[in-house]
Amino acid sequence: MAVSFKISGGVELTRALEALDQKVKKKKILRSAVVAGAAVVKKRAKQIAKSKGIEDTGALIRNIAAKVERQRSDTYAQINIGVRHGKPKKGAKNQDDPFYWHMHEFGTSKMAARPFMRPAFEETQQEVIDTMVERIKQKLEQTNA
Repeated sequence: MAVSFKISGGVELTRALEALDQKVKKKKILRSAVVAGAAVVKKRAKQIAKSKGIEDTGALIRNIAAKVERQRSDTYAQINIGVRHGKPKKGAKNQDDPFYWHMHEFGTSKMAARPFMRPAFEETQQEVIDTMVERIKQKLEQTNA
């Protein structure tokens, strides 16, 4: 499952970042901001999962993670937030692999959905933007000092 949302309207921010000299760009200001925003979503997803009783072994909650993708340019950063999982081992039960996460998120024919990722994305959009803006301000102030 790939859930994503795009934050647009940052034309002024993009222009400002492009105007920064090479030394400042190497500080990875944008990447730092995206990581800070992802932390907000991860925290809320874990809270929702716990509140819905999705913590039998704790593996699902422990494996809610964010992965920073390779940065294509100084004005672009991407991070994927989701549940890390692999293939269940045949003949053995891996207690640390939450391969079943999608059953909770979307439900099954015998179990109602108990979504935790989608609500986390929806509920934290403004907080993520605010966190990212604050991080960018902090990093710019540090480079100007």
